[in-house]
Amino acid sequence: MSSAIVVLGITALVTLPAAAQTTTTAPQPPPPMTNLQVYPKDTPRPEIVATMQGFVQALGVQSAGGCGYCHAGTAPTFDFAADAKPTKTVARKMILMSREITAKLPDVTGKPAADVTRIRCATCHRGVAIPKLLPDILTETVNKGGSAAAVQQYRDLRKQYYGAQAYDFSENALAFLGQQLTAANKPDDALALLQLNAEYYPNHPATYGMMAQAYMRKNDKENAIKNLEKAVQLDPNNQQAKRQLEQLKK
Repeated sequence: MSSAIVVLGITALVTLPAAAQTTTTAPQPPPPMTNLQVYPKDTPRPEIVATMQGFVQALGVQSAGGCGYCHAGTAPTFDFAADAKPTKTVARKMILMSREITAKLPDVTGKPAADVTRIRCATCHRGVAIPKLLPDILTETVNKGGSAAAVQQYRDLRKQYYGAQAYDFSENALAFLGQQLTAANKPDDALALLQLNAEYYPNHPATYGMMAQAYMRKNDKENAIKNLEKAVQLDPNNQQAKRQLEQLKK
């Protein structure tokens, strides 16, 4: 009796894996890509997926839906073939435009095709969906909402994007924007942004020189002198600031 039980047990151990194998189904391959218009229709799926993921990164739209920024539907059931969203149509046109520009670069630059920079989404977008320069963004905000709104916008953008490639947060960006605002006869707006720049870059001579220009536009000689003195202190070789300082002190 006991030997029969042992034999049955061994038989079960041997046959169970075989039974398990017969019930296992192989994973089905993903369906082929459809409605490819700017890429060859036989482009391998992994290549298309990697390209699309690159677009998401270049436009910085991970938090705006990722694939859903251009494709209809919601994760994980996007309708990749549908052309329902205008952003998808725009994306196709931008891909073709970038190829056209890249193709013209050898003639424009006189360089071999292998040596020119290939235009890609990230060339302009740099991680933001709407590729505007920081001074342009702040100027629009100054015109619509005033300098206080622009100062807050700069702080918010700097907090979110500093260290990335999206915007120029260097010491010169706000300084030259302040210069432009002074030239546009907006010295108060210029001073608000220049003082903000001095907060982040207290040792930038040009910022104080441009603040002096804004104060002179306001006929505030005392503060103009004070800022020119600071500019010369930080950059003793700044001959222009020295000449302006001498003229104001006469």
